[in-house]
Amino acid sequence: MADPGTRYLIVKLAALGDVAMASTLVGAIRARDPGAHVTWLCGTRVAELVRLFDGVDEVLEVDEVSILRGGVASRLRAVTRLWSTLVRRRFDVTLLGHADTRYRLLLTPVRTGRMRAMEHLPSDGMLPIPGRYIGDEYARMLDEGPRRGPVQGHPPLADVRPRLARQTGAGVGVVLVPGGTRNVLREDVLRRWPVERYRDVAVALLAAGHPVTLVGDAGDAWVRPFFQGVGVRDEIGAHGIAGTLALLADARLVVVHDTGLLHLSRLVRAPILALFGPTIPSKSVVEQEDTVALWGGGDLACRPCYDGREFAACADNLCMQGIAVRDVLRHATAMLASPDRRAAALTSVT
Repeated sequence: MADPGTRYLIVKLAALGDVAMASTLVGAIRARDPGAHVTWLCGTRVAELVRLFDGVDEVLEVDEVSILRGGVASRLRAVTRLWSTLVRRRFDVTLLGHADTRYRLLLTPVRTGRMRAMEHLPSDGMLPIPGRYIGDEYARMLDEGPRRGPVQGHPPLADVRPRLARQTGAGVGVVLVPGGTRNVLREDVLRRWPVERYRDVAVALLAAGHPVTLVGDAGDAWVRPFFQGVGVRDEIGAHGIAGTLALLADARLVVVHDTGLLHLSRLVRAPILALFGPTIPSKSVVEQEDTVALWGGGDLACRPCYDGREFAACADNLCMQGIAVRDVLRHATAMLASPDRRAAALTSVT
């Protein structure tokens, strides 16, 4: 067990979903060492989220867009600013939530005792182990050596509800997330369920008397024409991270594919109907949650096609298209009829 007052540095820059999953580290640290001081180094785009995590004492920001996508001059300026912040800092334990070794260069000025990082290369301490729930794998960075198992239970994600300015919940109803799947480096359209099918779900739910709300960031404005004339509540691009979380917290159900808002929904313990294709559901959701995961493409030899860093080349995401509107409506109707039941399930759709 760590000594009281141990100073931890968590390094997880982006993206929203990954940062949400890495929040298991905060609770795991507090469980082992209640007197610890926890600093989180993150990108400016996700700093608002990290500040909502109970147990994080200090948030340090870095311009991740300049570092990951900028030219030489902008990268140098961003790194120099970060190094000027870190040069006099000392931490007992540094937990680097990135497997790419280039992230270690950002920590050059940091004086640290022990460092543990994600590592894709096979070894006794391999992090993450392919196929495992990634929230567990982040928490496993605290282990001094390889844990042989068995390992029971799952460290919980942060619960940000106490820090939100809650809405009234009126009119939110079922939240649909037809966009997303973007981060600083790329846009992963293979993970999206067809937007036309989200429209069909919205029409059916509204006809059954369920209010429907669209949620996403400003970059999801492209979905609006598909819902023209449908009586949905449009909250796309209307809120920052905290406001979006408050909407999700008031949802009776969130229907979402594998994107950042799936994980934000889990931070507020919303009931979720999650749609997967190229990625493995068990890496993103666990059974004790009020979640149903539909995994399309059970008849495809190419599923899954994501190795944790890259997707295989694919011109047509038949796996996502294999999830029918009728299946989504069937599960959504059942969850809405019994909102308090623990609905955890994994259904493979072929």
